[in-house]
Amino acid sequence: MFSFLDMVNHYLGYFNINVKLKSRIYTILGAFGDLYLFYISFRFLENSYLKQGSLILAVAIILLYFTLCNFFYYFTTKQPWFDISPKLAKWLHIQEHPQETQVNSRMGSTVVPETRRSNIAANGLFDDSHLLPAKIEVTASEQQNINRLAAQMEQEGLFTTDYDGMSDRKIYELLKVNDGKPIYAIGKDVLMPYFEMRKQGLSMIVYCGMNQSEIYPVGEIKRVGLQSVRPLDLSEVKLYLASVTLVGGPYKQIGRSGVIEAPQEYTVRASVAYKKRS
Repeated sequence: MFSFLDMVNHYLGYFNINVKLKSRIYTILGAFGDLYLFYISFRFLENSYLKQGSLILAVAIILLYFTLCNFFYYFTTKQPWFDISPKLAKWLHIQEHPQETQVNSRMGSTVVPETRRSNIAANGLFDDSHLLPAKIEVTASEQQNINRLAAQMEQEGLFTTDYDGMSDRKIYELLKVNDGKPIYAIGKDVLMPYFEMRKQGLSMIVYCGMNQSEIYPVGEIKRVGLQSVRPLDLSEVKLYLASVTLVGGPYKQIGRSGVIEAPQEYTVRASVAYKKRS
């Protein structure tokens, strides 16, 4: 029976099946396997093999409990009254995560837990109506600077790469809500500790660091909004670097056999505030 289930699992891996549908298939097959264990245990008991029959029956009852819980989870929207998972989480001091959505997910913001350090922009607050996204071009040496800063930030506890402690099941629920968009280990983004913008000739270079005394170039601003920086008339408009965030890194997405993790380099994302010169 177990060889049959293993064979089914192997062949399902060849198809790009929705994870929830695949889980439903496994639950149904598991139910049939559990019925087979009940049959075997009763046969042992009928033939006076009490020890072996009782042991197999106990295993079948335990598997029946998990099968029923899976039926509620994958086929309904209700939680069974006999589900002891919340009590186990409480006894083992495991933080319970509610079903993630775009509204309540902490993976979609730069807010960090209280145990981590402050993540408030050092450059002040700007009017959202005067903010524009900036397109940054990164060279190979600047990419090395980004990687170095990301390692320092993680070492200093500014972020963790634990997907906010979510299990693959919770991540899968969030992926469904977000139409399969990847979930990054650090969250949506993490604000850089220090950043500034310097004009070097005709180029606008972004510098970042752990503090003002040790900063590195991380990219050149090529575009502000829909406007290229080169033809932009800076005599009429003054630009301010409003924020620079660390994005990317390892992420998870829905794969052929469940939630899978893939590597990706870190990069930076910036927004620029503008003000007309008087």
